[in-house]
Amino acid sequence: MVVKEGRSREAEAPGSVREVRPGGTAASLLASYGVLLAIVVTFAAFSLLRPDSFFTVVTMKGILRDCAPLLIVSLGVTVVLVMNEYDLSVGGLISLCATLVVVFLSTQYQGVNYVLAIVLTLLIGAGIGAVNGVLVAYVRLPSFILTIAAGTVFTGLSLEIVDSQSVFQGIDPAYTKIANGTFLGFSNVVFIGLVVLLVVHVFLRHTEPGRYMYAIGGNPEAARLSGLRVRLLKSIGFAAVGLGAAIAGILLTSQAGASNPNAGVGFLLPAYAAAFLGSSMFRAALFTPLGTALGALYLQIIGTGLTILNLSGPLVQIIQGSILVAAILVSRAVRGREDG
Repeated sequence: MVVKEGRSREAEAPGSVREVRPGGTAASLLASYGVLLAIVVTFAAFSLLRPDSFFTVVTMKGILRDCAPLLIVSLGVTVVLVMNEYDLSVGGLISLCATLVVVFLSTQYQGVNYVLAIVLTLLIGAGIGAVNGVLVAYVRLPSFILTIAAGTVFTGLSLEIVDSQSVFQGIDPAYTKIANGTFLGFSNVVFIGLVVLLVVHVFLRHTEPGRYMYAIGGNPEAARLSGLRVRLLKSIGFAAVGLGAAIAGILLTSQAGASNPNAGVGFLLPAYAAAFLGSSMFRAALFTPLGTALGALYLQIIGTGLTILNLSGPLVQIIQGSILVAAILVSRAVRGREDG
């Protein structure tokens, strides 16, 4: 099957990125590698300000460890963003999955084997995401409104299930070793995040369904007329968000050794920030797994650095938001000048 792409930037060549050629101008290079440059500059600034606490092996490993859950959530979000859809329920779904997995395995509740608890949580997360996708793709509900409402429901359910309490008793120690164990000197969650990154990258960039998702994002009507199963692919994309949320919820509870019914509250905006920040790396403003990974890493470096500087919570949020907006504005301004 050959997809007839329109002139939109994603559909122009599904699965490909219009890279800047080596002979490009400095402005072109900045447009393409602005985020990467921002990472280097930010890292260098924190290293100079706190060389004894930031520029250490322990801190570097901590950044990679803490970045992994955000990376996984952001990658799920990226799958729907390439189809020009949004899933704003991801924060609530993380909270729900984090609650369910502990309820399943805790002897205070169900007390099932932790492997079975993980499998059930993954299936539930993917299933809930798929339901969101069906409502968007087949019932034609707007994804923005639907998922905002769904996220509120999921958060409420996570609180109701455990009566707004954390659950930390009766948890198998083997479960906590999933996230707290190490391999080759790095936390297990780092490798889990890398595996998820590899899977999503291969799927979106090197498989037909992934390329078709880019075509859908460029022009869904043209994709439908070309014979693509647009509704099915959208449902799969939302299921990927649910699966990512479930994995993140499992890792968070494994690290803490307890459930937190509000575990996903702080993930929604950073997940989308990572995806959009990563997309600004490319002149085509294309959402890619590798770009999202760099965006997530950048946000984690900023968060860790500001924490080490002992800045107050509100000030940290102000600086994080300002740096993010400035990075995107600079990259897009230069890109706009080049395209003009």
